[in-house]
Amino acid sequence: MFLSVIPLLALSYYSYYNIKTNAQKELVNTISFDIRQSQASLDDLYTRFQKYMDILSNSTTFYSFVLSGLSDIKHGDIQHAKYTGTMSLDPQIKSLFATDDVVSAAMVVIDGRVVYSYKSFVSVTTDFKNNPIIASTEASPNMRWFSNQLTPFGVFEGKYSIITKNIYNIMGNNPSESLCQIILLVKQQTMNDLLSNQLRFSDSIIRVLDTDNTVIAGNDHLLPISDHRIASMTQQLPPNQSLDNISYLDNFFVLLNKSNVTNWRIVQLSSSKHVTEASSAIILFSIILVVALLMLMILFSFFISKEILLPIKRLANAMKKVGEMNIKMAVAPNSKNEISQIASGFNQMVERIDNLFRHTIEIEHQKRKSEIDMLKYQINPHFLYNTINSIRFSAMKHKDETTAHMLVTLSRLLRNTLSHPSNVIALREEMQNIQDYIRLQQLRYDNQLHVEYQIEEYTSHLLVPHMILQPIVENSIMHGLNHNLNTGAKASIILSSYLKNNTTLVLSVHDNGIGISRSIKDNLLDHQPTTTSDSLRIGFVNIHKRIRLQYGEPYGIEIESVASSFTNVYIILPILNNMEDADAHFIGEGGASYR
Repeated sequence: MFLSVIPLLALSYYSYYNIKTNAQKELVNTISFDIRQSQASLDDLYTRFQKYMDILSNSTTFYSFVLSGLSDIKHGDIQHAKYTGTMSLDPQIKSLFATDDVVSAAMVVIDGRVVYSYKSFVSVTTDFKNNPIIASTEASPNMRWFSNQLTPFGVFEGKYSIITKNIYNIMGNNPSESLCQIILLVKQQTMNDLLSNQLRFSDSIIRVLDTDNTVIAGNDHLLPISDHRIASMTQQLPPNQSLDNISYLDNFFVLLNKSNVTNWRIVQLSSSKHVTEASSAIILFSIILVVALLMLMILFSFFISKEILLPIKRLANAMKKVGEMNIKMAVAPNSKNEISQIASGFNQMVERIDNLFRHTIEIEHQKRKSEIDMLKYQINPHFLYNTINSIRFSAMKHKDETTAHMLVTLSRLLRNTLSHPSNVIALREEMQNIQDYIRLQQLRYDNQLHVEYQIEEYTSHLLVPHMILQPIVENSIMHGLNHNLNTGAKASIILSSYLKNNTTLVLSVHDNGIGISRSIKDNLLDHQPTTTSDSLRIGFVNIHKRIRLQYGEPYGIEIESVASSFTNVYIILPILNNMEDADAHFIGEGGASYR
């Protein structure tokens, strides 16, 4: 009982740890999503302001006004420049900012003088030439961003972010000449709210720093660590690369990120208490569940051991006896639980093993009987008698050279037929045996038999059953071409091989003999011949049965014939590249091929 409690306690601890880890991952995913949203909002705002600047600086109307206003200011006619700016730029800028509620004010400054102001009126007589923001803007070709500016230009009350862009005389003869400055003002609180609105935890702290470690925006919460430490952490981010960097610091999860658009660095801190809050209810439920399971385990331990342990023991003893080759062993299921199902499955497995064993013995018996029948058919006394007579007549006619050649051919054919060590042979070797056999038949029929070989080179190495072609060729000669050979008519055989759909090997024997009638052809492969004199049927049936026993369907023989015209015999075999492939083809119970 005590040992059974230990895994339960371990499971409880694992569940608590897993729940806490998942809650922490969920928090990290949440703040990671928040910071990405905040970064995207800032990048979108920055891109939008950059677009405003580009639209104005590339506008012919704006450019014409700036040149005119610059001329007016140099001649001291500031009021005219102001009037021209209002008349020329007001429609364009109002249209540009019509749907933008972020921009609080906009100005166009020429030579330190405001010649146009949008939303907030700025006196035309105000001189901002020595203002540090204007001076800094004139020195840079890029858009500049100044955050947390208190009462900027001494005109705008409150804190603002100021976005500036210096416009050069790119359409004139002096592209390095500064013409004016475009200035956009956004209330700092608007920037801060833009970040805060993306946070799902109201107590999260967020800060955005530029490359000079100046705070661009953030919420009003106080940082639990110094700004200098935050700046030091963010400076470790690789340049020009967005990178999430999660760390744990002073009970806060700290997430750092860098924008590829602005190079600004953003940091978000979220309290770790959210992990405890998210997992407390689940942890309490887990504790209650553990206690309940412990009580149930105590109440039903005796019942469970009786229903499970004893059946398992009986099943283990039965498996041991089966391992000792007692395949008649069976376990009687005495209940309706999972153990009973296992016992039933065990009994079915033993029965299938027994059936498969008996079926394998039957297959081997049939295979041996088929091979013996094939040998009886392939080398019969009638063939040997005719061959020996041919040798005798040839010896009388051509003396020793031809006789020696025929004897060598016959000897090789008999050796390859009767003493081959394997059931399979390379197609090229099988074709050599057939060529020896055909040469003897050609000598017998005084070279009236014409044979054509169409063996594809890429099939020559494939393995085929031994002596698979000779009975078919003999049938073609003895039954199909016998009339042609005896009457002097053309007698021809075409032997070919090819791959079908890259899945099967097809061997074809074609003759132009008397063919096979449809009534005989349709039943030729269905039944075992009842008499040994029916040599035509013996050859086809034995070969077809031999292939089916070894390889199963869809392999075997197919016959295509037209009476008094031709016969095509197709031998369909699996593609066997080596002996391992040949051994892998095994026909199990139900005719299924196991590979």
